[in-house]
Amino acid sequence: MLLILIALILAAAAYVIVARRQSNSGLLGTQTTRHLDGENLRPLFAPDEEELRAVEREEQKMLEDRAAEERENERQKNLASFEEFRQTWRELPTRGNTIELLLRASELERGDVYLETVDELLHKRSDAFNDDELAQLIESHFWLLPQSERTPGVTFTINRELAALRGRAQTISDEEASDA
Repeated sequence: MLLILIALILAAAAYVIVARRQSNSGLLGTQTTRHLDGENLRPLFAPDEEELRAVEREEQKMLEDRAAEERENERQKNLASFEEFRQTWRELPTRGNTIELLLRASELERGDVYLETVDELLHKRSDAFNDDELAQLIESHFWLLPQSERTPGVTFTINRELAALRGRAQTISDEEASDA
């Protein structure tokens, strides 16, 4: 009889243990844990100065990259607008749009584009300017370019073209003086 009583007590204990485990597993499944979604969490140690500087440098680099990208987009847009205007000038070169062409070329702040524009202007000249006026116009707009774009190659080529224009202007004025 003692054996039956011990067996009943063990069976009851086993039933209680199994019942508790089942009820606890149901509670664990429905219970939500706090702070696992990242709210109100903070690092165990505060970042040191080097880490803060690294984050700041990274943010600064990102801002600089974004600004450089915006400048490049603006530069490309200005270049496209200039090319449109140059095409218009090619169709009808007048005194006013020739001046505007040189101004826009210098405002692009690119020596190579200015040099191409001067070369095209000299090869497709209108009768609106004499040689001396054209030389003065080219030179005055050349000085509007930034110093970094007035490279030795660009400066040499412009000076050579200006000397040729002024030489022709001098020759014409000498011929007119001798005819008079």
